[in-house]
Amino acid sequence: MAFKTFLTAGAMALTLAGLAGAQTLEETLALAYNSNPTLQAERARVRATGEGVIQARASWLPSITASASITRRSIDGVNFFDESNAITPQSYSLNASQAIWRSGQISGGIDQAQATAYAALENLRAVEQSVLLDAATSFMNIRRDATIVEIRRNNVEVLNAQLRAAEDRFEVGEITRTDVAQAEARLSAARAQLTAAQAQLSVSRSAYARIVGQPSATLSEPPALPTLPASVEEAENIALDFSPTLRSAAFSEEAATAAIRVAQGAMGPSVSLSTGVSANRNSGGFTVGGDSETASIGVQASMPIFTGGLNRSRVRQAGYSADAARQQVFVARRLTLENVSNAYNNLLAAQSVIVSSREAVRANEIALDGVQQEAQVGLRTTLDVLNAEQELLNARLTLVSAERDAYVAGLALLQAMGLLTAETLDLPVETSDPLNDGARDNVDLTPWN
Repeated sequence: MAFKTFLTAGAMALTLAGLAGAQTLEETLALAYNSNPTLQAERARVRATGEGVIQARASWLPSITASASITRRSIDGVNFFDESNAITPQSYSLNASQAIWRSGQISGGIDQAQATAYAALENLRAVEQSVLLDAATSFMNIRRDATIVEIRRNNVEVLNAQLRAAEDRFEVGEITRTDVAQAEARLSAARAQLTAAQAQLSVSRSAYARIVGQPSATLSEPPALPTLPASVEEAENIALDFSPTLRSAAFSEEAATAAIRVAQGAMGPSVSLSTGVSANRNSGGFTVGGDSETASIGVQASMPIFTGGLNRSRVRQAGYSADAARQQVFVARRLTLENVSNAYNNLLAAQSVIVSSREAVRANEIALDGVQQEAQVGLRTTLDVLNAEQELLNARLTLVSAERDAYVAGLALLQAMGLLTAETLDLPVETSDPLNDGARDNVDLTPWN
């Protein structure tokens, strides 16, 4: 499969320089992976679901119970506390039972529990990737917003200088009061935009702290993304194999199919082996009867004859649920393909905007320099200079946003394909299967193929 790298570190050359000791994107993602409460809750939920596999398998294992009782009784009219006039019966028993045949209920229940556990595990993978995308997005948002704050702060300084120059030229009669008023208006607007940009930066930092679990430090430039597919068709083929949403839906269908076997098994016979031993002891002044010991072993069989249509209704219900789960696989497939297409096209659009914005910045820098020189000799007005500065400012802001959008779109494409994982991103974290050991045995991991 042919791959190519769409984004490089150079494509993310934001003006906010990474300082020595700055926090990296990998460190941010590792913090979110290890501490995000949403992710921790989902891991606990997977472990809880995995216990269902152990519980289902326990139905094939023998069940052993022990019991004991001791009672103190006295004869009517006899002192209760007189040891010679009281009896103390004691009984002990040990019973065991072993399922021999359940008409497919146990095996169906085990398959259902395994498939349900793996559907939960795929949901966990989806949550992990969503959290990682949110953390990376907040990381990029802070870098973008910090850069925008610096650009707007620089714009305020430029307009301050422009206003002072306009006032000096007005004093000597080179320009009119209108030119000064225009410079003042642009400066006031620039100050308001700077305040708004600073507020947006604070919002992004708050979102970062919520997702990652700690305030943001100085953030370094992000690394290059992993290689991405060369076409949307390649991305879609990868997503059909690795999308956790699709895989979870497929496992849910498998669980629903196994539930049919469980419901059908309730209509068939069941056979179990039971055995037990018991002992009775009598002691006291008035002993009634002697001690006894018994042992038993037997086979018990049962078969439902009439349940008022209950079992047949449960079979039909399980069948309808399986049909619904099967349709959810198609829904998940369509949604996966849509997400891949959207992310891929967003990436292409952002890359196109980057190219155009870089050219716009270059052209507007040349244009501003020319307008400023023409204004000095009276060929341009103060408004012309202000407009040229505004156009350059807009181009720079568009470029900053486009670079952020392209990087986030690349991450969103990885998520849509099911590849935005700790392993793919080479994060410094320990990954583990939250399911119990052995829960993955004999489970088909690709039931949709």
